[in-house]
Amino acid sequence: MALDDLYYLTGDGRFCAPQWAQIEGVTRAGEQQEDGTLLLPYIVPVIGGLRAGLFSGATGDTEYYIDTYATRPPATPATEAMPDLKLDMMTQRRRGGQRLELSVGARARIRPVPDASPCSATELLDRLSPLLGLMKLATFAARGVESISSETLEGEQVSLLCHLGHLSAPDSPTESGGVVFTLDDVPLDHFLRTLRELTSTAQARYAWNAVVGLVGHSPRMVEEHISQVLAAAEGFHKWCLHGGSKTLKDRLILLHDSLPKDVKERLKVDVDRWADWAVWARNHVAHGGADKYRDVVDFYQLKVIADSVRLITYLVVLRKFGVPADKLEEAIANHPRIRVLAHRCVEIGDLPMP
Repeated sequence: MALDDLYYLTGDGRFCAPQWAQIEGVTRAGEQQEDGTLLLPYIVPVIGGLRAGLFSGATGDTEYYIDTYATRPPATPATEAMPDLKLDMMTQRRRGGQRLELSVGARARIRPVPDASPCSATELLDRLSPLLGLMKLATFAARGVESISSETLEGEQVSLLCHLGHLSAPDSPTESGGVVFTLDDVPLDHFLRTLRELTSTAQARYAWNAVVGLVGHSPRMVEEHISQVLAAAEGFHKWCLHGGSKTLKDRLILLHDSLPKDVKERLKVDVDRWADWAVWARNHVAHGGADKYRDVVDFYQLKVIADSVRLITYLVVLRKFGVPADKLEEAIANHPRIRVLAHRCVEIGDLPMP
C-alpha cells in the first residue's frame, strides 16, 4: 500500500549532499571564462534500491512492514557491458530538454502471521485501519491511499479498488513541519501493541474510531463539532483509558492534567473555565438548549471550545503512544494546524466566567 507522506515518517535518507567532482572533458571547472562559460561538475550520491522491513510490527493475526525505496540504475548484462545505457534508460526526453528524475518513497506491506488462516479481500481492507490511524495521528490530517495491490495464495497479483474516504495527492507539495512524530519516536511494533491495548473492547474500539475520525474532518456546523469532540473525549477517557464512572467535567480535567507540565504551560488553558464551558456547550447542543442559559455572543465562542477539546484529546492520545513531550511542544509551536488550535486554548480565558 502506498500512503501519502508515509516516507516522511521513516527518516530514511537516500539523497546525500551534492559533491563537487572532476569529470573527464571538463576543463577549468568552476572558473568564469571570458565568454561567460562557467561549468560546475558535481555528483549527487543516491542510495538506490529497496530497503525491506525498515520498520515492522504485528497484531494477533497480521504482520505489518514498512519498506523504503529509491531510484536506482537498471542492472542487466547489457547495462553492465555498456554503462552509458544506464543513463540512457533513466533519461526522459522532453521538448524543453532532457530530464533525469530521482525519487524516494515508502510503502507498507501487511500479511497474515505464519500459520494464520487466509483472509478475504474485505478482511484485508479492515486490517489497513491501524496504518491509516497511524498516518492521521502522525500528521494531524487525513492522508489518502495512492494504490493498493495484493497477492492471492496462488501468487496471482490482484488490484483492490475501494473508497477509503480521502483522495490521494502524491504529486502535491507536502507541508513543511506537517509531521508531528516519526517511527523513530514511536516504533511500529510499539504503536500496534498500544493500539491493541487501547481498543481491547467493543466500546473502546468505537470510542477510538470517534477520536481518529475527527482528525482531518472539519464539520460545517459548530454545533456538530461540539457534539463530536466532546463525545470523542468522553468515550476515549471512559473506554480506552478505563476512566470509570465520572462526570464529563472531571474527565476533561483529568485528560488535561495528564499532559506533561511543559505542554500544559504552552497551552495556557484556564482549566476550570474550559471544562465548565465545555460541559455547558455539550448540554446546550445535545438537548436543544441548556437549563442554565448562557449568552453566547457568536458561534466563534463555541468554536473555541470545540477546537480546544479536540486538541487536548489529540495530545493525550499521542502521549499514550509514547510521543516525546518535546515533539508535542514543537507541534504546538510550528505545526500549521495544531498551532492554530493551540491559540484557541489561550482564548478560553476570554470567555466570561460561568
